[in-house]
Amino acid sequence: MQAKNVALIIGNAQYLNTSPLENADNDANLVAEAAKKAGFDEVIVALDQSVDDFRQTLRRFREQADGADVAMVYYAGHGLEGQGENWLVPIDAELKSSFDLPFETINLNRLMETVSGAQVRVVVLDACRNNPFANSWRAGSRAVTRGLAGIDVDDVLVIYAAAPGQTASDGDGANSPFALSLASRLPESDLPLQLLGGTVRDDVLKATGGKQRPFVSASITGTPIYLIPKRPEPAATVSSDAATPGVNQQELEGITWRGALATDSVSAFSTYLSLFPSGQYAPLAAQKISALLASPVKLAKPMGTAPAGSGKPIKISNISIQNLKLTGFLGMPDDLFLRFNNGERYPEAANKNQKFKKGDNWEISQIFELTDPVIFKVMEHDTIGGHDTIGTVTVSSTPGSYTQTLNGDRSEYIISYDVSAP
Repeated sequence: MQAKNVALIIGNAQYLNTSPLENADNDANLVAEAAKKAGFDEVIVALDQSVDDFRQTLRRFREQADGADVAMVYYAGHGLEGQGENWLVPIDAELKSSFDLPFETINLNRLMETVSGAQVRVVVLDACRNNPFANSWRAGSRAVTRGLAGIDVDDVLVIYAAAPGQTASDGDGANSPFALSLASRLPESDLPLQLLGGTVRDDVLKATGGKQRPFVSASITGTPIYLIPKRPEPAATVSSDAATPGVNQQELEGITWRGALATDSVSAFSTYLSLFPSGQYAPLAAQKISALLASPVKLAKPMGTAPAGSGKPIKISNISIQNLKLTGFLGMPDDLFLRFNNGERYPEAANKNQKFKKGDNWEISQIFELTDPVIFKVMEHDTIGGHDTIGTVTVSSTPGSYTQTLNGDRSEYIISYDVSAP
């Protein structure tokens, strides 16, 4: 029987070619015990992973996480940013230059993919530590000496031990301040996952005198999710907006409302109203639902500011999208379209969207001539409101063929495309 909640705990401490981390394995064992207390059905501990071990561990855990209610990965060890990507460092890495990163380390995206099959996904990175390899790298390499870069992923709660670009303390005792707080808070009853990162942040700020600030990137549902069920209330008269003991109700309402705004769908606003029928935002939620139902096809919002580009024209052709896993639980087809950062939608009309069954391919014959930088999103159309993001593709301006895996909204797609000069 599929375990409901699964956790993978990785601790890399005994590095062979650079300074060891005294507390990484201690932290991993501490968090693993906390995960068991928090009700995880299966907790896998992997210590001192070589690059081959690391890859095999992630491969096995992905199978266990597929279909789970909650899947969590905790990593303690060296982590760094280089070549514009985040990398987790196995114990046997030598890293004589930044060009060795793809061959000797684990791309953070691969770790993210291991939890893509779960309904609720949590990744905890206690890896914002100094990069001990950087001093030997040649000048001009794009690696940095401090911490990890920020990432923007859909449908995952990511908790960093320190803010992007900062480093985290390994601790003066047996455990780091971050691991101590996480292990204390993870099995805490009545604490929603959405508040876990903020609670740990406050603990670490206090323990380090403000020197270390954990960072939270959350794009999961605003509906509170509990690892330890809420304690039953003693018999008493309560309001219709049932209070959650031990949790600031106003803060919970704020989380739920922000989640509804981010999703921008009828179901999300309805969830808010069911939890807070007399809440601060209840009238606005009702207005949002009416507006969404009155406009079956919602205009896409701007995708935000694209990274600086060359401004040169590029040609994108031979776009191919292959389905490996659908978004829906009942095997219903996915209804996909593309949205470019210049506002262009493909296909232009919603009734021309590409419908996917499991294993289907979408070969797009149209050639897109656009100006660098080019970003496009693969979106799933929702006929009653908000659209779901399957994944975001940042197109390289360098001519060549490219492939990327997209894992948004519990799905899995592989997209490939060619880039050339007009």
